[in-house]
Amino acid sequence: MSVARIIKDRPRTVARTLRETYGVGLSDLGGALTWGEAKLLLEEAASDPSTALGAELANWAYPASLPDLLALIAQIGNEKAARKVMPWAMPSPKANGSGATSDEVAAAVADLESGIVFST
Repeated sequence: MSVARIIKDRPRTVARTLRETYGVGLSDLGGALTWGEAKLLLEEAASDPSTALGAELANWAYPASLPDLLALIAQIGNEKAARKVMPWAMPSPKANGSGATSDEVAAAVADLESGIVFST
């Protein structure tokens, strides 16, 4: 997996995952966060559906850990009802579209790319 490619393909999700899960941002790349470390973090996040990136890659409607899901099932108390709110049973927000136009997405991607600086 190429860090640059996954950032390009999923900029919002990668930014959210890095910030929420690891406390670093895209602006830290090349400085406090090396590209190699970013690769390791993103690989780890991709395999964990409790992260925004892992949930998106699993096509889940929302990020959730096993303890989160067990707590949700216990709170609902009805197995049939609980099945309906599991992240894999609900439509993914991506399936509904972002609501942004292609021009807005292109402008956002261009803005993101302009902020990525390679340092020596």
